[in-house]
Amino acid sequence: MGLFGKSKKEREKEYMSKINVTDCLKQNFEMIIDDVYTIAGVGTVATGTVSAGMCRVGEMAIINANGSNLETTITVVDAHTKERKHNGCAYRTEHVGLGLRGIKKEQLNIGDMVKIQNANQYGM
Repeated sequence: MGLFGKSKKEREKEYMSKINVTDCLKQNFEMIIDDVYTIAGVGTVATGTVSAGMCRVGEMAIINANGSNLETTITVVDAHTKERKHNGCAYRTEHVGLGLRGIKKEQLNIGDMVKIQNANQYGM
């Protein structure tokens, strides 16, 4: 036990048990964009809360934007949590920022959906 309650390892283990990673692997990734901005050296970043599944750096994603599908690669996953070690993944219920390759800020709007068909990729 840490000085002010649970240790960092205990908090991380508790957090990861709430996420249920095996269920995330069985679902296709979906995230609704709630903000879009540009960061120098990273490019276009879309933020939102993951509603289903999980994603990893390097995966191909499809964004349903303005009635068309935009294909991109996830270059950065920034999970906005201090409850676990960063592992380049984003899981259901987490608020994350995704770096998107080849996408301009002007192409995305709040409410657009980011999807990955990854459940089959992991043999689930």
